[in-house]
Amino acid sequence: MSRFVEVFAGAYASGKSETSINRARQFARDGRQITLVDLDSVEPAYTLRPIAGKLREEGINVITQPDNFGLGEAASYVTPQQINCLNQEGDIIIDVGYGAGGLDILDILTGIKDENNLQIYLVVNTSKFETSTVENIVEYAKFTQGEKYHFTGLISNTHFGDETTKEDVINGYNKLKSAAEKLNLPIRAIGVDKKLQSEFEKNYNGVDIWIYDRIMPCAFW
Repeated sequence: MSRFVEVFAGAYASGKSETSINRARQFARDGRQITLVDLDSVEPAYTLRPIAGKLREEGINVITQPDNFGLGEAASYVTPQQINCLNQEGDIIIDVGYGAGGLDILDILTGIKDENNLQIYLVVNTSKFETSTVENIVEYAKFTQGEKYHFTGLISNTHFGDETTKEDVINGYNKLKSAAEKLNLPIRAIGVDKKLQSEFEKNYNGVDIWIYDRIMPCAFW
């Protein structure tokens, strides 16, 4: 079977980095060779670099920005290691930035068009303004994917930090489900903070539950 290459994108503070990290951890726990790539050229200050050492200790190869310089949606530079990340052996998880045509940055990756198992997911947190309604979700999905690359699925990641309840998670999923029908896209998973793990089974309404250990606050500068 060909390797997995999964890309996670989303609006500002959607949880795309948390999703990328926890997905990489899933692969590592399953004994798979995994590389986590930080390709966020919009907000490089919020990179994986401060927590890269911890992730490497967990068996995850990490490729990230070398510093915190950035120009917002005008983007910043990327390194040869990022550009050639698909030369790494094993599975690849890629965390990309937000904004218009955010997926177009995938064009810089050497060999991206040769990947047979490329999945591109939009991470949606309905507590955020840009994706707070069904109409906003649909509009954002069409706005951000660009011309060449298109989303293959959605990740439901509605939360309110430590105040999140099971009802919040389910309400966010239900809203995303309506948007998914309009977009004709599947919901691949529902992100659930580990504090709520006991309140969910392994799946909800036939959708996988991914348990998140949220460590991105450790990466804030």
